[in-house]
Amino acid sequence: MNGNNYLQTILTKYSPKNLTTYSDEITLLKDELIKWSSKCYFSILDSGSRAKGTAISISSDVDYLISLKSTCNEHNGGLKGIYESLFKRLELKYNPVRKQNVSFRIKIRDLEVDITPARKLPISTNFHWLYVSKLDTWRQTNIQIHINEISKSGRLEEIKLLKIWRELNTLDFPSIYLEYIVLNCLKGKSRNANSLESNFFSLLKQLSQDINNPLFSRIIDPANSTNILSDLLSKIEKETIILTAKDAVKRAHWEDVVW
Repeated sequence: MNGNNYLQTILTKYSPKNLTTYSDEITLLKDELIKWSSKCYFSILDSGSRAKGTAISISSDVDYLISLKSTCNEHNGGLKGIYESLFKRLELKYNPVRKQNVSFRIKIRDLEVDITPARKLPISTNFHWLYVSKLDTWRQTNIQIHINEISKSGRLEEIKLLKIWRELNTLDFPSIYLEYIVLNCLKGKSRNANSLESNFFSLLKQLSQDINNPLFSRIIDPANSTNILSDLLSKIEKETIILTAKDAVKRAHWEDVVW
């Protein structure tokens, strides 16, 4: 089996779960989110990998953004108060709840669900304020811009492979940052299906570099020029990715890189 065929088997192996078997539980979750948000409720949006076409079975299975009205002031402490309030509400129903940078992860049976609370900007439909717990601050972004850019990028398979590699190596590498790293690294590269192996190797090779490593380039959120995606990881966290990539490019067989 050649490299392209092997990588395709890996993509098939980690295809996302079928959500129809969880439909009742997902409906109950959405009802709970609507009750929590009360008069602040605006909508619940598919906000992550499924909407972009980059979902894999060993990462979060579904992502929801709970969009709150711009006038929402039901929770003391602003955006941080909203974040902490939702955490406490989820703990009552879905304990344990894992706090993440802007979201919470819960499990419904074996389904991992990431939930992000966000407050809409006035008038705008898609721009939201998010609380960033890692930095104890807030950021403005537009998930629809991310969905449109990634889903139409022609790099979905390379993104999924890099996410699989990330999960198999338990690396801290936020998906939004990973996705735009892939787009930047593969500029000018072929989008032909037969180029999957060479493109994926190119990604790992670039991530292993000591000089001009893309992890140390400034990557800006296309939805907000003040939101620096490359700041989502510390120098130490980036160096861990680099060391893991160095090991990957030395391997003689793809079976030792992704399996």
